[in-house]
Amino acid sequence: MSSEPPAPPKRLLSPSWALASFRKNLSTRRPSTSSKPGGQLTSTPTTRSSDSEGSRSIRSSRSSRSRGRASLKDMMNRLRSSSTVTLVDQPQLQESEFKQIEDWFLGFDRYNKLITLHVSRANEQSSESFSRIAKILSQNCGGRFIHGLPEAVFDFALLWCPAASLKRKTDSTEPTWSWTGWEGQVNFPFDPTNSPDLLSLPKSEGEWFRSEILHYHIGPQSTPYTVRREKNKKLRIHYPPYFHAPRGYDISEDSSTLRFAAFTIPADGFTAEQLHYDQKKIPCSHLINEKDQQCGVIIDFEEAISAPSSTGPFEFVLVSRNRREEPATNTRRPIVPTIHPPGTPIWDDNRFVWDQEIVDFDEEVFPAGPWKMLNVLLIKWVGDYAERVAVARIHEDAWNQCGPLKREIVLR
Repeated sequence: MSSEPPAPPKRLLSPSWALASFRKNLSTRRPSTSSKPGGQLTSTPTTRSSDSEGSRSIRSSRSSRSRGRASLKDMMNRLRSSSTVTLVDQPQLQESEFKQIEDWFLGFDRYNKLITLHVSRANEQSSESFSRIAKILSQNCGGRFIHGLPEAVFDFALLWCPAASLKRKTDSTEPTWSWTGWEGQVNFPFDPTNSPDLLSLPKSEGEWFRSEILHYHIGPQSTPYTVRREKNKKLRIHYPPYFHAPRGYDISEDSSTLRFAAFTIPADGFTAEQLHYDQKKIPCSHLINEKDQQCGVIIDFEEAISAPSSTGPFEFVLVSRNRREEPATNTRRPIVPTIHPPGTPIWDDNRFVWDQEIVDFDEEVFPAGPWKMLNVLLIKWVGDYAERVAVARIHEDAWNQCGPLKREIVLR
């Protein structure tokens, strides 16, 4: 069973380092959520009271236990086998295994395992073995790889998350929106091909996944390459109306610039609360809105989200949503570490926990529903382009309360 240590120190997003020492003494006043450019995350204690000099912010606060919030959902009352079984390391996947794959339904499952358990874990993104496997998948399943992400299932791949602390590469041209731009292990907690509870749903139930983006473009606006996402019904992905898989070739595909139109909300006033499992920090934090309501999760360590930054403002960008179903009562625990429950899973000891998951939102405040949780990117603007900070999930009602607006996003 899980337990939580004492509350962590608070952090906030402020417009400059000059405000840090000033805010240390503000024990009864609240930092403003005004949208000044050049916002910055600083490690300063504060309270949720009022002040005139803030900016777009993801602030940390007291632990969820101290605020009386539910952190983890126990599923042991269902017929699910325990997650305490020790797992041995998975053997290296052989190239011959990938030669038998003929579509991206199985292809992304194998790609997930390869990146999670081997490539990112060993920081071997540029290895010859990975390059050869990527070529095999492209030939057998279709589509290219764009900065390590398979374009045919780009919506799935874009939701990679940290499995451990990540460090930005400083000597690489790889973009922030791909795991290839970071050092450290990553995983794919919202990959529907690795959730048996979803896979057991009959085809009559419809899709598992909905994309909210009509088209992703790579390269400059004048000569864009449109990412060719797969429309194979086996993947059970719903795309926005009038989406057609593009054809043709453009030399811009190797660019690090990702462009798309999406709905956004400012990150003003949201609070991040670090979560724990088995008395350890996990790469997941609760997301709390200005009304002090538990409305979602950010898949990262709170300290990483609150790391100092001289840029901003910060925004959430809507990209997709996963179908959410209650865990099945007859699903037995698999041996594969990347298999996970249907909600927000817990990454611990190099595998997903099988009999517990994160409480995504306060069900006494927000209604439950199969499509209520939105997959969003937390981004920060650096001049005319933005950088990815983290993947988050926000309840649709909390999102709509912030008045989302559609705009052009340029990620690097």
